[in-house]
Amino acid sequence: MQEEALREALRAVIDPDLKVNIVDGGMVKGYAWNEEDKRLSLTLELTTPACPLKGYFQEAITQTVRERFGDEWQVEVQFTSRALAPIGKDLPVRYLVLIASGKGGVGKSTVAANLAIALSQRGGRVGLLDADIYGPSVPILMGLERARPKVREIEGKPYLVPIEKYGIYLMSLGFLVPPGQATPWRGPMASNTLRQLLLETAWPELDYLIVDMPPGTGDIQLTMAQQFRPQGAVIVTTPQKLAIADAEKALQMFRMPMVQVPIAGIIENMAYFWTPELPERKFPIFGQKGGRMLAEKYQVPFLGEIPLLEAIVERSDAGLPPALEKDTPLSQAYHEIAEKLIRELATLSTPVSP
Repeated sequence: MQEEALREALRAVIDPDLKVNIVDGGMVKGYAWNEEDKRLSLTLELTTPACPLKGYFQEAITQTVRERFGDEWQVEVQFTSRALAPIGKDLPVRYLVLIASGKGGVGKSTVAANLAIALSQRGGRVGLLDADIYGPSVPILMGLERARPKVREIEGKPYLVPIEKYGIYLMSLGFLVPPGQATPWRGPMASNTLRQLLLETAWPELDYLIVDMPPGTGDIQLTMAQQFRPQGAVIVTTPQKLAIADAEKALQMFRMPMVQVPIAGIIENMAYFWTPELPERKFPIFGQKGGRMLAEKYQVPFLGEIPLLEAIVERSDAGLPPALEKDTPLSQAYHEIAEKLIRELATLSTPVSP
């Protein structure tokens, strides 16, 4: 096997997201082969350790090598992830992702918590920040209503230590104030509190920091967008016309010149009512395909839809997010959305050579 012949063969393998071959795209980081044993070992660099395309690359590389050099060749592909530069010294995060909505009551916090778990289960190191200063939900969703973070001194400065549960790192104002206590703060005070939760928390090195945003288009959204430059925003809506109208405003806000946060996709929550007793029936209580039509209108990705189920309410109130379950229709919906989100973020953050 000649090295140039191998490289030419591997050029037939195309990254389906970036639309470049793995050789010219710089993804192949090393290879070794044994002519006598007919074995090839190859190292492929992905955009994230949670990349859902590992199986695709293993199969495609094996196929192209065997087509070129013979069916007897055995191919082993090892995967590494690209060392993206973190946002900053005080925020060691590769992908900062905002989960936003135009109005309250669309299930944004539930979606954020389950997406964080799904990303973690796919191999990413994930944090979840509850930035809904006025109505923090993460303590209830994660079964941590009585939890209180510890404080650790780093270089003479106190930092909050995120609480770890279900494999993700959590921080919320709800951990710092008594349950039921209101936070009637004006915009600047809420924005300053958000900055503190972000920068004065001792986050470990993370692949994804999911931020559960408050609803609307106010001070906190502008603070996050202008001071931290997120890699993407996800808009959560129901198919109802009223919710779609507010989701459209949120989407347009992120596209304004003074904000400029890429839209990583739209999720339609409560898309239809479904019950295991009638698996073939879907009841569109709030209308149909509003989120999908909004995505088509603005030419942004539609990440998927989540049904309205009693199990979501029961498990969320018990602090057991549905994404923790194995191979249920509901958990599968969250995991499919997480897979699409991973691919969209990789596309948004990766420069593609012409």
